Amino acid sequence: MKRKVTFVMFCICLCLLFFTGCSNSLKNENANLSKEIDSLKAKNQDLEKKVSELTEKVKKYEEKNITEDIYPIYTANIDTYKREIHSYVNINKDEIMMNKITALSKALSENFFNNLPIEVLNIEQKNGKSIAVINLNESKENQGVNDYSKLKGYTWATKYFQGSTGGTITSKTLIETILEREYTGEWIDGVKFLYNNKDIDFEHVPDLANINYR
Repeated sequence: MKRKVTFVMFCICLCLLFFTGCSNSLKNENANLSKEIDSLKAKNQDLEKKVSELTEKVKKYEEKNITEDIYPIYTANIDTYKREIHSYVNINKDEIMMNKITALSKALSENFFNNLPIEVLNIEQKNGKSIAVINLNESKENQGVNDYSKLKGYTWATKYFQGSTGGTITSKTLIETILEREYTGEWIDGVKFLYNNKDIDFEHVPDLANINYR
């Protein structure tokens, strides 16, 4: 009889130990699951924030596309002299033509001509055509210097107008970018360039001496 009682007590103890172990295991598992849930919630919040930020960026980009046109800035291939796109500039659709041409001129100056002044003087009418008149000026330190040998730094006269290759690339870059031949909206019909407010007369940039039409 005592053996039976002892055996029963032993079995009860084993069961208690088993259930206690299971209970502790479940508690640990629940704690781990809670941590995982909290981690997933945090990640979900981060994702929702990123989605919101991206949605806002897309919205702004779409609004920008509605109010702006994208214009290519052209240059010329050094081997073939063919026109090729160098970069792009965004210009508000509501800007007047003078401001659009000025924006392109600024981009040209910054990208290709070491910030030498490119000034849009006016848009004149000639034989029913609208012609942008653009003055290529030397830098401030070279203003009024007529002896080209005394010019300092980057200059139109001694750098960008010189050499058959350099002169061709300069001409192509200026003319093609200002004319924007591929643009289908309202645009100028032609462009005339001046140097220091005078007609251009340099051997290697003959095209800049003429009015160039689209």
